[in-house]
Amino acid sequence: MSKITLILRNILIMASITIIGFTVAPRMAKAYSNLGDNINIDYVKLKRPMFTGYYTKINGHKGHRIITPKGTIMQVLSYSDNTVGLSYGLISYQKQQHIYKPTHPADYNTPHYNTKYFTPYKLKLPVRNLPLQSGREYTNSKTDNYKPIFYITMDGYLQYYSHARLKHYDVKNIFESKSSAQYENPLWRIKPTANIKVNHYKIIGKTSYVYYKRSIKGLKETKVSAKYYRLAIKRGTNKSQTWRSGDEAFTVWWTTYSVGNHPFYFIREMEADN
Repeated sequence: MSKITLILRNILIMASITIIGFTVAPRMAKAYSNLGDNINIDYVKLKRPMFTGYYTKINGHKGHRIITPKGTIMQVLSYSDNTVGLSYGLISYQKQQHIYKPTHPADYNTPHYNTKYFTPYKLKLPVRNLPLQSGREYTNSKTDNYKPIFYITMDGYLQYYSHARLKHYDVKNIFESKSSAQYENPLWRIKPTANIKVNHYKIIGKTSYVYYKRSIKGLKETKVSAKYYRLAIKRGTNKSQTWRSGDEAFTVWWTTYSVGNHPFYFIREMEADN
């Protein structure tokens, strides 16, 4: 056998070994990250259909389990180990009529809180799911109770609640109502004074522009065409204040907004220290 033939034969043998090695090598399992390690996740998108703690509503009562579709955006309420408490967030009154909403959605913890089942998500419309109340700021005064509130639902509706509607149900603001629990606030269940489908929106800097086809009494929109009204919602500044009475303290954190050049605010948190 010639030297050249021997070299070619060795090359072919080595190539065969390499090919076999690639063929029989075990596939590496894909690593998934535990999302509970990231405290900054407020929303997630589902990568596959799953049960998230919601049921159909039949004659006002709990029906059968709802399998939440792949691609649904859900709000993260709490998490523990590798489970997560999820919420549909603020949904339209129409949609609520078909869904049995637990008193506290995080009572059910969905398993597998990792990147195999969920993708962290940031809302494209920043003011979605934020109840904004009329007024320059929170003052801890009775004169600010029952001021009009509106919010844009997760399923794309603007819902507005008038002073009269809020007073009827004793909804002072998003935290204070006839119920002592925020999740049981009637605001999340009662029929709005007015609602309208948001057709589209755009974001420029700190301002969200939402477009819809019918004017809502109580909001200052601009008619921009024969078909659409536009509402400008501009984020302001974060504020906080503490009120003290003896050994007790009450602190509120809120963010100011300009809505059609009128002042509104969003209460981020309330805390009483007794």
